[in-house]
Amino acid sequence: MFSIVDIMEANLADIPESCRACLYWELPEDFDRAKEAKDQKTEMERRSEFAQKKHEWFVNTMKEFGVCGKIAYYKNKPVAYAQFAPSGRLPNTTHYESHPVGKQEEGVVFLSCLYVADEEFRGKGLGKMLLRNVIDDLGKRGFKALETFARRGNSNNPSGSLEFYLRNGFTIKDQTNPEFPLVRMSL
Repeated sequence: MFSIVDIMEANLADIPESCRACLYWELPEDFDRAKEAKDQKTEMERRSEFAQKKHEWFVNTMKEFGVCGKIAYYKNKPVAYAQFAPSGRLPNTTHYESHPVGKQEEGVVFLSCLYVADEEFRGKGLGKMLLRNVIDDLGKRGFKALETFARRGNSNNPSGSLEFYLRNGFTIKDQTNPEFPLVRMSL
């Protein structure tokens, strides 16, 4: 049996390991520097530093925006994760050719990650269940649309494949970048 809960400060440590220290959307400069780093920091030290920055990002975003993520559990084990926020809180949204990404003042939220971390549960409807939970939450909060960059032709992507989003009611908003078109769902 799956359960999906809001991310709060108390369960931030339950974010799947592969996502807990990822700063791709939140702090792209740190993310890029880490890829090129040849300094003395070990990978473990860097992951710890980045996990702390991600923790701070969540705390600050929750204060400004409210709930900005979900964790799916199976028998109390975290197996999937979704993260969303106003695009202004996710600076890497400006680095994609497909645009414009909607803004919070327009009632638009950006889905930066929808990831089934546990491979055992991929392709079994958990991603759809998690997406539906995010959509329902944002709709109740009065938002008008949800957007994300979806990857064409490849499901191995933390935000998800284009085909997945099209099957779940999204439409293509802009495909200037054919590999990562911007998709949108009106809520």
